[in-house]
Amino acid sequence: MAVARPQGADHALLYVPGRSFLHRLNPLTKLTLVLWCAVAAFALPPEGTIPLALLSILIGSFAGAGRVFARRLALTLLPLSVALFVVHGMLVDHAGARASLLGLDLSREGLAYMVRILGRIAALLSGSLLFVCTTHPSRLLKALDAHRFSPGAAYVIASPLLLLEPFTQRAKAIREAQMARGLDLEGSFMTRVKAFPALLMPLVTLALADIDHRAQVLDGRGFRAMPHRTVLDAPADSRQQRAVRWAVLVSIPVLIAGGVLWHL
Repeated sequence: MAVARPQGADHALLYVPGRSFLHRLNPLTKLTLVLWCAVAAFALPPEGTIPLALLSILIGSFAGAGRVFARRLALTLLPLSVALFVVHGMLVDHAGARASLLGLDLSREGLAYMVRILGRIAALLSGSLLFVCTTHPSRLLKALDAHRFSPGAAYVIASPLLLLEPFTQRAKAIREAQMARGLDLEGSFMTRVKAFPALLMPLVTLALADIDHRAQVLDGRGFRAMPHRTVLDAPADSRQQRAVRWAVLVSIPVLIAGGVLWHL
């Protein structure tokens, strides 16, 4: 029996619609490149991870996802940069020379460590954001089904992207409902901390109920009745992309070995 997954909404939480070369790539090709970026983030030195992150940002801009991509990257990296600067640059007593900047006594070793950590996180995060900004979750599911992944494995891989948008919308609805009931969410920091359980408990309760409902629906539809599922409109693939995927997978052990030798 041929089964095609519904396309669903054209807009996902992080997905940016477009017709760039990156949007047209098979999702498995992009997923393989994300795996390579994850390995490179820990195998390469800062001289390699920072250019990798900058290259991902440049590619994201050409793919038409630059605004969403840059905003998500900045919202994650800026607070982390400030925290690492304060902790490792000022508070932790690293061995080695110290420097003075704008009246602050800074550790050069601590700043170097901060750059290494930020380079790794930026490379890992930029590669992941590049994937989710140019890949709709439904296309990922169809690509996994078309390549004979088991239904359970395909759902586990794609479900975080599928559930992210409804989860966020539900959190906004709970926030608005609690504010309509008189809950103060715009006061001081301590006021917001005290109000946090009133937002968290309904969200967790509804999420658990939704998981149980989804499991019952999938079982009722015989989700795992067949070992594989057939897709009528599978994402386009080519011999060149398959060759690229195999080349990337073969290069990963080489990258790991090079990283080990570099750190010796």
